Amino acid sequence: MIVMAKILSTLFLVVWLLRRRVQIGHAMLAGSIIIFIIASPTWDKAATALQATLLETSTWEVVLAMFFVMCLEHLLRTSGTIEGFMTSMKALLRSDRVLLVLMPAFLGLLPSLGGAMFSAPMVEHVSQKYPLTPENKVTINYWFRHIWEYANPIVPALILGSQITSIPLGSLVTHMGGYTFLALILGWIFLLTGKKFRPQKQLNNLTKLEVPNSPGTNLFEASSLKTSSGSIRCVLLAIGPIIANLVLVVSFQLSAAVSMGLVVFGMVAILRLERKQVIKMLTHSFDKKLLWGILSIMLFQHVLTVSGLVQEIVVLFQGTNLPIAIMIGLCALMVGILTGSPQGVVAITFPIIAVLAPGSINTATTAYVMGIAGSMLSPAHLCLIVTGEYFKGDIFKSLRPVLLLEGIILTVVLITLYI
Repeated sequence: MIVMAKILSTLFLVVWLLRRRVQIGHAMLAGSIIIFIIASPTWDKAATALQATLLETSTWEVVLAMFFVMCLEHLLRTSGTIEGFMTSMKALLRSDRVLLVLMPAFLGLLPSLGGAMFSAPMVEHVSQKYPLTPENKVTINYWFRHIWEYANPIVPALILGSQITSIPLGSLVTHMGGYTFLALILGWIFLLTGKKFRPQKQLNNLTKLEVPNSPGTNLFEASSLKTSSGSIRCVLLAIGPIIANLVLVVSFQLSAAVSMGLVVFGMVAILRLERKQVIKMLTHSFDKKLLWGILSIMLFQHVLTVSGLVQEIVVLFQGTNLPIAIMIGLCALMVGILTGSPQGVVAITFPIIAVLAPGSINTATTAYVMGIAGSMLSPAHLCLIVTGEYFKGDIFKSLRPVLLLEGIILTVVLITLYI
């Protein structure tokens, strides 16, 4: 039990720092130092962990993948593609409930905090004909933005989980893709049906949709979207990069870094960006905090391994009757609730999976889905906080339907994998 006390003390330190809005890079470095100190520290162990972090190709594959994700988000945002896509889909679909799903879901494909800021005013605009409370709007924007957590190959937590467990990213995406579909269906049934979706009298003068924008060359002026060809081009440019990346990762088994690099530079060619625009994209997408966070997470993984604590946990778990997957899953659920961060869940729990159940996709799936459930139910989740502030809704009331939906998903996971 001493080893559990060591691990839990480190875990609570990291969680405490994350809840106090300390950068994840700083928090994970602090965790690495604590583990190093309490586990018979030697300079050889420190050197081994540092070399593994800085010299392994997997570390830099994650860094490059995240960098190209930020590049793609920058391209779609500053070119006006996101705004044009939403305007085009509103004209094409003519269904407000579908748009309530589509807007946060599409922006959720780009895993950045800015997505919550972009989709909230869109949800506000489309929901005007329905008598929705602020909490209803918070839940809709929050839930549908995160349905891709299980199957989007550019989600940071998935990329990191693949690297730590050495399970191919394409295999993880294929194995967990059904949970994205399940989340979509459950969201539609429980969040977009009922009396509140019997439309009120149609408002004649809806306010113009205002979407936050950034300085840049907007390639889709309003006039160009009035033609069907202009709308279709905008839609294809918006969803094309996401589909192309999914195909490259799942069908061709390319790494996330390579596939995202191909997609980004393909978009640069399609949009015919000038040299100065490309330089601006590269400089604006370089996030020092993100780079530091990834390096610290990978260091934590290697320190945990060389310290010998994971091997002690293996011996401890072998003396219990509970399946390893369930024990790690419960740990992931707790970490998710406390941190509100899928990356934090993966960083803390997946190194244990890599040793206790190497290559076990069922164990990784259980831990990942339970970790996502925990982070979605966490009042510390940044997307929830941002959405709650925008709609002026009570985030705890907004989480009530999320609790039901996550409960159903976890039940399905346990039944399909272990019964």
